[in-house]
This record gives sequence, structure tokens and C-alpha cells, in this order.
Amino acid sequence: MDAVETFSDPALALRPPSVRTGKSLFRLSLPMFVHSLLTFSVMLAEMLIMSAYSADAVAAVSVARQVLQIVFEMSGMLGIGAVILISHSLGRGDEEGARRIAAVAVSANTIFGLAAGGLLYLCGPIVLLLLDVPASIVSDTSLYLSVAAAAMAFNALATAAISCLRAFGSTRVIVTTGLTLSVLYIAATYVLVLGVGLIPPLGVTGAAYATLASRMAMALMFGLALYRALGLRFAFGEIKARLFLVRRMVFLAFPSVCDYIGYGFYQVVLLGFVASFGVESVLSRTYVMLAMSFLVLVVMAVSQGNEVLVGYHSGEGRPLNAHRQALRSGFAAALASTVIAFLFWFFSSQFLGLFGRSGEILDLSTRLLLLTIFIQPGFAFNTVLLQSLRAVGDVRVPVIASVGLTWGLGLPLAWLFCVEAGYGVEGIWYALIIEEALKACFMLWRWHARGWMRNAIV
Repeated sequence: MDAVETFSDPALALRPPSVRTGKSLFRLSLPMFVHSLLTFSVMLAEMLIMSAYSADAVAAVSVARQVLQIVFEMSGMLGIGAVILISHSLGRGDEEGARRIAAVAVSANTIFGLAAGGLLYLCGPIVLLLLDVPASIVSDTSLYLSVAAAAMAFNALATAAISCLRAFGSTRVIVTTGLTLSVLYIAATYVLVLGVGLIPPLGVTGAAYATLASRMAMALMFGLALYRALGLRFAFGEIKARLFLVRRMVFLAFPSVCDYIGYGFYQVVLLGFVASFGVESVLSRTYVMLAMSFLVLVVMAVSQGNEVLVGYHSGEGRPLNAHRQALRSGFAAALASTVIAFLFWFFSSQFLGLFGRSGEILDLSTRLLLLTIFIQPGFAFNTVLLQSLRAVGDVRVPVIASVGLTWGLGLPLAWLFCVEAGYGVEGIWYALIIEEALKACFMLWRWHARGWMRNAIV
């Protein structure tokens, strides 16, 4: 049986490929990688500025950001669902329907962000109490969370707008706007935190207000970019009438968001294991995780571009093309991240020398960088194929399997190797290699099974 016929509309098979499916993975992924790299660079610059003010300021902002990360993941939920629905609509040639989805996504996500901000403002002090935050930074951390809560609606609007622009293939707009915002944010943070001229140094207070101002500017600029690129009008008054679209976005994105949040908690538990082996282990993990974060950027850039292409092919009624595209993208991501991981290990002395480290920390970090090479193939295929399955509507089973392997196998193995067997932080890397390899095998099996071909998303 021809796999194309498994979609509900046979006429889709007769339609010639659209201009959008002709876009290359490189063209879609490179701007997203540049945007992610900008975000990563901004985080580093912000930490350098805060470090120049005081160590307590760094600690306060870091704790606040850890709490905010969960809220940020939740605020991206409708954006994730919108990317899937928009790409399928565009693949079918229904551009007006795609614009309608984008309008509802941005409007609904803004309202969701407003509610999340209110909840964060009310619950922030309780969360800090549960975390047993040191008394010396509680006040600054609480202040940062309160100001960040006011920024959540702006952040939610911008997040949804970025997702919609990505789904429409307008990645260049994302990069150019992001670059402008990054420069403005770093400048504002420097001035408000350290003080310039008549402006006194404000420390964490300055960082908080710089964050609020940047989120407001981000919402304004990406909202205007969405309007100019797509002629989009935000449909606040149409949300009730189109509630089914909101429910569909949540249905498609909720499992993935739960996966992201669960993995964040998992990393916190692993950090607890590492901390029991002393400061050297914690520092070694920190430096290697910095290198791994760059590898994640590479894989995610490929995966996000691939997700859009798979959605285009699937919506166009060409699931075999979608199947081949995901496998090619997985191989490309695995090759790129493995080669870069090898280069990090090969030049480990120079890389770790940036932090002025030697002796035990240098030796342990070098060994971890070597093990990181073997994590990458499994991690890359797992990430690309999981998001490919999400793009075609096969969400629940892959996410349940991913979370199950993380907590049911990865965590016990990490404890066994790290704590019980006494391998320390290296034991966690052994567990990660096994975990990512098994996840990749499952995702490959699920993708090759092609059960998703029997059902169209929209």
C-alpha cells in the first residue's frame, strides 16, 4: 500500500510539492542556531556583569532563574503546539488557516502568561521557603521573582510570536530582532547593575528591571515583526470561539513540556549526587556541562528546522518524504555534535585553561569530555526523532517512554554507578550513555513502525 494514501485526503497525494517543502534543513536550522547562540552568549555576559557586582548577586539571580525556568517551559506550551498545527496547515496550502492558528496562539499564550505571572507573584515567597534559600539572598531573590512575574505576559507573547515566525519559515526575522534585543539587554544590564555616570549601581534590582524592560521590548518587537511579516492581527476576542484550537495546541504540546520539566528535575537530582563527592566534582561537571550546552544548541537547531520540514511534508500528504527527512536530519545532528564533542576533548587543555584550572579538576574534566563524545549519537537521534514524532502528532507514547527511561532506568543507573560503585561523576556519564542510546533505539523503532502515517493531525 502506498504510504501517502494513509492520510485522510487522497487529493493531497496529487498536489505538487509546495515552495515551503523545498526549503533546506540548513536554511531553516542555521538562523535558529544563531538565535540560540545569541541567547547563550547573553546569559554568559549577564553572569559576568553580576559577578563584577557581588557573589551574592550571582547566587540570588541564579536561584531565581532556576525557579523561573519551570514557568518559562510552561509558557512555551502553546507555541510548541502552534508550530505543529501551522506547519501542517502550510503543507496543505491553507495559509489563511495557519494565520488564524498563529493569531489564536499568540493571544491565548499572552493571557496564559498573565495568569502564570500572577501565580508566580503569589507563590514565589513560598517556593523560596521550600527551597531553604540562604537568608543573605532571600530578599534579592524574592525581588527578582516579583519583577519577573510582571514580565511573564510580555515573555509569553514574544515566545508564541517566535514560534509562529519559525513555523512560517521567517527565521531571519527572529535572528535580526534577537540580535538587536540582545545588545539592548546587555547594555541595560550593565548600566543598571554596575551604574554609569549619574545612574548608581543597583545590583539585583537593576538586573530585575533590565529583565522587565527587555521582555517588554521583546514583546513589542516580535509582535510588530509578526504583524509585518504575516499581516497578523491578534484575535483576543476570538479565543472563545476558537477554543478548540487552544485545546489542540495544549494536547499536542503538553507531553513535551512535561518531558522538559521532568528532565530539569532529573538534572537537579544528579547534581545532588555529584555534590556529595566534593567541590572538584561539582566544578568539573560545571565546565563540561558548559561544553555540552553548546552541543545541545547544535542538535536543537537541526531538530527545530527538521520539525518544521517534517510538518510541511506531513501536512502536504507526503509521509514518506517526512520519514526520510527525519532520518537524514538525525544523522546530520549526530555527526555534527559528535565531531564538535571530539574537538572539545582534543582541545580540552585550551578549553579548560580559559577557567584557569589544572590538576585534579583538569584531569576529571578531560575524562568527562571524552565520555561526552559517546553520548552524542544517541542524544542527537533521540532528540530529532522525538520532535519529528511530535510534529506528526505521535506525542504521548514517545514522551512516556522518554520520561520512563529517564526516571526508571537513567536515575537508578546513575545512583548505581556514581554512588554505589563509587565512580563519582564519571558514573553519571556512563548512565547517560546507556540512557541516550536506549532512547534513540526506541525512537528509531517508533519512527520506522510508521504508525503515525495512519493519522493526520488536522
